Amino acid sequence: MSKVTKTAIAGLLALFAGNATATDGEIVFDGEILKSACEINDSDRKIEVALGHYNAEQFRSVGDRSPKIPFTIPLVNCPVTGWEHDNGNVEASFRLWLETRDNGTVTNFPNLAKVGSFAGTAATGVGIRIDDAESGNIMPLNAMGTDNTVYQIPAESAGVVNVDLIAYYVSTVEASEITPGEADAIVNVTLDYR
Repeated sequence: MSKVTKTAIAGLLALFAGNATATDGEIVFDGEILKSACEINDSDRKIEVALGHYNAEQFRSVGDRSPKIPFTIPLVNCPVTGWEHDNGNVEASFRLWLETRDNGTVTNFPNLAKVGSFAGTAATGVGIRIDDAESGNIMPLNAMGTDNTVYQIPAESAGVVNVDLIAYYVSTVEASEITPGEADAIVNVTLDYR
């Protein structure tokens, strides 16, 4: 190989060497900061739901449920003027992102909040499920996606919206395997306006 050929090849390699460190793609962030957003209409922004006391024998099989307890997340100061969402729709709406705080979810049951204890020994063998009261859809935990229920903010609502939900215990084992104890959980609520 001649010196000229070697120099030409070396030059071409040097020319394309920059591509070896080139990126494989890019991430484009797109978003908006809203002037106002919904607020939970409670001074400490806490909704307390008393699920009740149940005998472990009531949960005979995997999937057995306690009575459903309705509760409401009262929201005020919601924006009533629509904005463009990820799907291209222009509307005033939001989705709930429910995130388990301390205990996570029950293994193999991603939409059951794992119970713990605020004071004492925690029960095992049950978890807490949350459903949308109107549709009956299970509310996903620790996940935000297009499957999440969309809540509209009607213009005539003056920014007041009530999100009606239902909570209940669901057994994850047979009754003989349930350990009695406190069955508490905390779920953080985030309103997603995408």
